[in-house]
Amino acid sequence: MRPLSVIRHNRGYIGFSLILFVLGLLIGVVFFETLHGFLKQYLEKIQSLASGAKDDHLNLAWLIFKNNLLASFGLLVSGIFLSIFAINGIVLNGMVVGYALVLMGKTGQVPVWALVLLGILPHGVLEIPAFLLAGAMGIKLGYMWLRPIAGKSRWSSFRHAFAETLNVTPVIVGLLLGAAAMEGFVTPALLKWYMH
Repeated sequence: MRPLSVIRHNRGYIGFSLILFVLGLLIGVVFFETLHGFLKQYLEKIQSLASGAKDDHLNLAWLIFKNNLLASFGLLVSGIFLSIFAINGIVLNGMVVGYALVLMGKTGQVPVWALVLLGILPHGVLEIPAFLLAGAMGIKLGYMWLRPIAGKSRWSSFRHAFAETLNVTPVIVGLLLGAAAMEGFVTPALLKWYMH
């Protein structure tokens, strides 16, 4: 089973994962004031992660990769519990992104369009698909317990979904590596160029 065929076969789960992420993003934007106290802690964690690396771009890339890898595998593992935690994790991450965009727009020196174009898009085109793929497979792992594949037992259906997950894991890791390199080296350079 090739990773690309697994991805094509699970387009519905990936699409559902994308819908959840966009829903979370919209919630983060629309309910910014209400969610401020709740989501502020997540951003502070990310900021402390970045400040810990200071100007060491390689260390920053490593910390970002490690953090995103743990988050992605958390989605995969949590999906086993009837998909509830994976769904919650996808929506929550979307909320953090939406909240962060509004916050940066209100307090940052960089306009939102520049932040999206230079600060999020370069690494986001790799990081978000990796995250959505991990979330999709986590949801599927849990869903197999609720609705097994026709003609297969719950356990056999779960093993099939688990085998698919193992096949796409290198894709997830590769995308996260690329995203971390972009975020650690390219994104700071682009934002610095814009600021000057």
